[in-house]
Amino acid sequence: MQSFTQTRYDLHDQKISQVNKEEELGLAKNRKKFDIREEYYRLNAAQDQDWEPKRIERPKGLPEWGVPPTEPPSKPTSA
Repeated sequence: MQSFTQTRYDLHDQKISQVNKEEELGLAKNRKKFDIREEYYRLNAAQDQDWEPKRIERPKGLPEWGVPPTEPPSKPTSA
């Protein structure tokens, strides 16, 4: 009788001591599966949305919309 009782407790201890990787890492079982392509597109979309236009001064000689330049455009100097 004692051997049966001991076997029962041994089996119970084995069940408790066996921890799968999810439990070991503390992860939830209902988490979403990871897909590298989905993450890639999600991160790219975030980069496209996270920018602000920066206004700079118009270079001399460049016309505004429909207005001819008052000065001829300066030629770039080559070094």
